[in-house]
Amino acid sequence: MRHARAVARCLFVACFPLMLLTTAVRLEASSVPIYEYGFDKYSISEVTKIDRAQLSAVARRLVDYFNSRTETPQITIVNQNGDEFELFHDYELIHLEDVKGLLQLDCGVQVASLACIIAYVLLFLFWQRGRWQDLARGVRQGCALTLALIAGLGIASLLSFERLFIQFHLISFSNRYWLLDPGKDYLIMLFPEGFWQDVALLCGGAVAAAALLLGGVAWAVPLLYERRKPASSL
Repeated sequence: MRHARAVARCLFVACFPLMLLTTAVRLEASSVPIYEYGFDKYSISEVTKIDRAQLSAVARRLVDYFNSRTETPQITIVNQNGDEFELFHDYELIHLEDVKGLLQLDCGVQVASLACIIAYVLLFLFWQRGRWQDLARGVRQGCALTLALIAGLGIASLLSFERLFIQFHLISFSNRYWLLDPGKDYLIMLFPEGFWQDVALLCGGAVAAAALLLGGVAWAVPLLYERRKPASSL
């Protein structure tokens, strides 16, 4: 039983970075304003010759596709010359399908890690009644692990984001359809490397902020409880 509790505690701690990171990724992938922010910052309308209203429609289409509200991310666009065309090549559609698969995996990991955290809390309260301070310690450890991982990834990104970005694609995708030509492929025109660096920074910052908040609560509540104990016993 002691070994089972130790394994459960380690799993509980490890689930915190998984839950926080997958939640941040899922929220970003479903946020049309983040896509539009990138379009504005990197002057995508000028690069692609596609007006801002249609770019917003592209963002909504991608979000709908990633959330299984439409079957295809393909969309018909009219450029500044009045020519109508389909935005993505076949290989870009394959890559977007692969990306959707990753996001579905992300969603599965998010649900599983959250379920593990909830299950551990319930089991802990059953095992260790009245020892909720130990549970708070586990939360702090999970948040500390999250901050350590975010710090490590942040340092790696500062040293060479491009290398980290390429390694991510080599690990995540079994084909080379992610190797796109910025001169003719609209997918990479819409989302240049700078956009992904901004998204990674936002994701890391959000995860770190959430870890600090949860860890701070898990630190402050037991401290306040201990300070109030002498007063309540008088």
